Amino acid sequence: TRLSGDWSSDVCSSDLLSSTGKAVFLSAVTTVIGFISLVFTPMAPIQTVGIALSGGIVVVYILTMFMVPNLTLILDLRKPKHPPLKIFKKMVEVPVKYNVPVIAIFLILILFSSTIGQQNVQENIDLLGMAPEGELSVKKMKQYSEEFEAGQIGMILINANVSGDINDGDPANDDPASNLDIIDVLEGKINGIENTSAVSIVFLMKSTGIEVAVSGTQLYDFIDNTPLPDDIKQTAQVILDRDLTADASFWDLLMTPEDYGLPGTKQSQIFLLDVFYASITQETREIFVNEDFDRTLIFVDMPFVPVAETSKYVDQVNMHAESFRGGHGETAEDLTGVAATGIEVNELIVGSQWTSLGFAIILTLITLAIVFKDIRYSFWTTSPVIATVALQWLFMWQLDVPLSLVTVMIGSILVGVGVDFSIHIANRIKELGGGIPAIKSAAIGTGMSLFEAATVTSLGLVTAKSIPIPEI
Repeated sequence: TRLSGDWSSDVCSSDLLSSTGKAVFLSAVTTVIGFISLVFTPMAPIQTVGIALSGGIVVVYILTMFMVPNLTLILDLRKPKHPPLKIFKKMVEVPVKYNVPVIAIFLILILFSSTIGQQNVQENIDLLGMAPEGELSVKKMKQYSEEFEAGQIGMILINANVSGDINDGDPANDDPASNLDIIDVLEGKINGIENTSAVSIVFLMKSTGIEVAVSGTQLYDFIDNTPLPDDIKQTAQVILDRDLTADASFWDLLMTPEDYGLPGTKQSQIFLLDVFYASITQETREIFVNEDFDRTLIFVDMPFVPVAETSKYVDQVNMHAESFRGGHGETAEDLTGVAATGIEVNELIVGSQWTSLGFAIILTLITLAIVFKDIRYSFWTTSPVIATVALQWLFMWQLDVPLSLVTVMIGSILVGVGVDFSIHIANRIKELGGGIPAIKSAAIGTGMSLFEAATVTSLGLVTAKSIPIPEI
């Protein structure tokens, strides 16, 4: 099909595919490489973003190569010729005339960014930052976190018997009061950590007063007429004596039996614990203690604070948990829950950032070297993108943007989106035979089109500012 107007009849689809089409194909491939590198992160949401973006680029490339040439022919579109803008000519002259100072300035900025800049970028997984700011529930959660110093709930599993039976032949099950005492010590240590609070079955014992309801046959008569050990009878009589236990809790009777005339034997303590567990509902008990009474939980709560602070608190909690030791090998496991999970995610994000970036850059270098058949073109084409990635820490630091679940993808997105510009410039320079005249011509001519593309891309990305989620 012949074209009308100022377009030459020699221009056809085959010319398009052999010149600009080659650069567009390379751009599509390298963009896919940049985005598919996100698959190497160990987090499913980021992997999904990488797959979706890569698949979208493939579809866009196919539709572009089939639709744009045909639509320009059908609609008889003409792009009017006009001389390059003077500002482009002036801008190109700067790196041509002062190439060493320009490169030196960029190298200094890159060095500053990759050292001081990187050290000052916060690594912060803000879970509330992933939620819409305007939602009432989010506002209330932030208020709850600030006023009650809570929100990041976690648990420590204690492997210890908290009920007992001296007749079962298991010595580890003979002294539950001792286990509860060291649980109380651990709970107190955790409560001493800044912005940290802990609650266990001991807290419930301290909060529960002695209140025994009696109906039918008098319990006194039942106790006196039943062949029970004397210490259990004595314990039961004390429990029923309201004059002695009016202001006492189960914990008081368990830890200071002498103050209430209790025998304080292990059998007496076990009986007292049986009464306590029977006095609370099964649902309440099972919040803290499992069905077999050989494992219990300490609930640990923290406010939503930066992950660096959270990590400090979690480390202190785990340090105290590791020091938990019972007389029969009872142990406490590390903290698990919201805070601990956030720290693990943060560490995965930091590690995956380097993995995905390294994959994207190395595979881009290999791909361009194969296509250009020149390792120099491959390196120089990729170097502006590498420089841009290296500068991201400087901008993230200065703009107070933390490294998070969303911003960890910036590096790979920069590789995917930014390498297009280098490819088009490098491909044009190579077609023109290289040298300063070719560089000027490519930077001025192709540079105009790339400026338009960069503007449109920026406008498309800046619309994310309207999304009411801070992290995005």
